[in-house]
Amino acid sequence: MLKSFTARNFRCFRDLTVEPLARVNLIAGKNNAGKTALLEAIFLHLGPSNPQLPLVINALRGVHQVSADPDRIWGALFRGKETDASVELSSTDVVGVVRTLRLRLTESETVRAVPASETTVPSNGGALQTQGAGPATTALGARDLLLEYEDTAGGKGTSRAFVAANEVKLQQARLGPLPVAIFRSTRDPSAHDEIDMFSRLEERGEVGAILGALRLLEPRLQRLSVLVSAGVPMVWGDVGMGRLLPLAFMGEGMMRLLATLLTIARAAGGAVLVDEIENGIHYSVMQDVWRAIGEAARRNDTQVFATTHSYECIAAAHEAFGDSEPYDLRVHRLERVDDEIRSVTLDQEMLEGVLASGWEVR
Repeated sequence: MLKSFTARNFRCFRDLTVEPLARVNLIAGKNNAGKTALLEAIFLHLGPSNPQLPLVINALRGVHQVSADPDRIWGALFRGKETDASVELSSTDVVGVVRTLRLRLTESETVRAVPASETTVPSNGGALQTQGAGPATTALGARDLLLEYEDTAGGKGTSRAFVAANEVKLQQARLGPLPVAIFRSTRDPSAHDEIDMFSRLEERGEVGAILGALRLLEPRLQRLSVLVSAGVPMVWGDVGMGRLLPLAFMGEGMMRLLATLLTIARAAGGAVLVDEIENGIHYSVMQDVWRAIGEAARRNDTQVFATTHSYECIAAAHEAFGDSEPYDLRVHRLERVDDEIRSVTLDQEMLEGVLASGWEVR
């Protein structure tokens, strides 16, 4: 579990440090303060040997088509698109291990054939979208994206992504086992993933905890089951109507909470990142929802990072974690001062005072 995180030259951040981190971390701030960018930075950092992730985070923002120019593909990772500098993402965990991931664009040493062992990963599941047909020029693929990782426990490796034959090629470093990190964006339905995660929990007899949490939103819910309709598997629920209903018919909040809890269980021992966590959840049940999220995070030893625009969401989280021991919530408010973004971290006592005074914390 991370206790501090620093992002340098990534997206909108020149030099941002967020600390201390807790089991559950709620990230607040005005529009364009960098809340989603912070989630992306942590996500990249937690997958240091996966050179596909820079494409993944662009796709989560809805950017699926890219040109075959490396500076266009990866330039937005760098602050001000200044690709001559490097991105540095670093953390310290609770046992003192320091991990550092550096991303930089570097000139390719040679024009090379692509070995069969390398992986081809177009950004949108098909061929990489280019600006036109015709032969590639010597400029295409002239810059590689390097992901250079090292930690104080002895881990070290360099992964690479580059363009060849109008496709993104990946070379992945061999690192030891790493904790799972899962990013849930506002654009991410992930129905197939949810069915897979639900099935794993049902196999282990652990669906009961999920069912209890969902009853906070729908008290009539008696059981959950995966059924196939028109060839598509979905989670259905029994609310005492004589026949099951697709959970999606019970509201966005039900699906949002189910997805969050399933993801926390899937990332046991790792981290979950959720953008705009309050979406679809009524403020009147938000405190109970946070209580369920906290219990799931502790039960699965998962660290949670979530963004919000909602004052009610922050207040509800504070109340929910106030009932737990320890109080393992921190609120990190991102503030833009001139051309810099900084983080102000609020613990239980500080948050109590801010909320009691009615000060702006979103």
